[in-house]
Amino acid sequence: MSSTTPPAFEREAAETLTTLQRLAEVGVWTYDVAEEELWWSEEARRIHGLDAAPTVPDVIEQYAEADQRKVLERLSEAVERGESFSVDVGYASERTTERTIRLRCAPIVEDGRTVMLQGVVRDVTDLKRQEQRIEILRRTSEDLRNASSKDEVAELLADAAKNVLGLVNTTVRLVDENRNMLQTVVATEECLERAGDRPNYAVTEDTPAAETYRTGTPVIHENHEYTGDDHSRGALRSGLYAPIGSHGVLSAGDVVVDAFEEHDLEAASLLGELGAEAITRIGWVKRSRAI
Repeated sequence: MSSTTPPAFEREAAETLTTLQRLAEVGVWTYDVAEEELWWSEEARRIHGLDAAPTVPDVIEQYAEADQRKVLERLSEAVERGESFSVDVGYASERTTERTIRLRCAPIVEDGRTVMLQGVVRDVTDLKRQEQRIEILRRTSEDLRNASSKDEVAELLADAAKNVLGLVNTTVRLVDENRNMLQTVVATEECLERAGDRPNYAVTEDTPAAETYRTGTPVIHENHEYTGDDHSRGALRSGLYAPIGSHGVLSAGDVVVDAFEEHDLEAASLLGELGAEAITRIGWVKRSRAI
């Protein structure tokens, strides 16, 4: 009896593996050390936005510049010393919001030499976002407790949005004393470079920021081409808007369409809630001192 695996069984097994990878959102890869050949599964390519079979340089170029050397060093150590590794790297897509990919590797060693690298890749952006929310609650809450002005709160919100959430193109607007105008208090350097000086908005104006302020409802605009106002947003093509209680609005943009997901909006909304609590506290303290 032949021991050869039937072709139909092989196809079924391959299809099952592909389905499982897609469901688990985990891609598989191997690297033949002697042949210097890299193989990536369909899901691994999808995670990295690659259509064709990649080379090692192709993969490295997908990562943020600051992480490229780190990945090369880990791969070299895996080959030379047979050391396994797991590393999280930034993904350098066209989007300016950060994505994080986890690359794991387990070498196969024969007679003291590494002959094969096997591993998996996974987009862990959502997981990182969850971790970041905890970090927001801890770090930003502590900073906001010490804030003594609304402007300082706005600066802290913009900094946390950029450096903790990865929303690099952020603007914070606070309502004026008469509650007629959303005034731009702070915009990140990246936002100013890509969108230009950010305008103030009348509270009654038909803009996403003003609507978010009036309704208290956070919202994502997937494509600013369909945003119904005459304001220029420069190179920014999509945006999200989160209320800062009754005090203002935090907004963020990106240079590609449909850049934001619900977890981005949830995190920005949480940040807005913390800012609202801080501004309310500052107002209460000032009123108490005036009595």
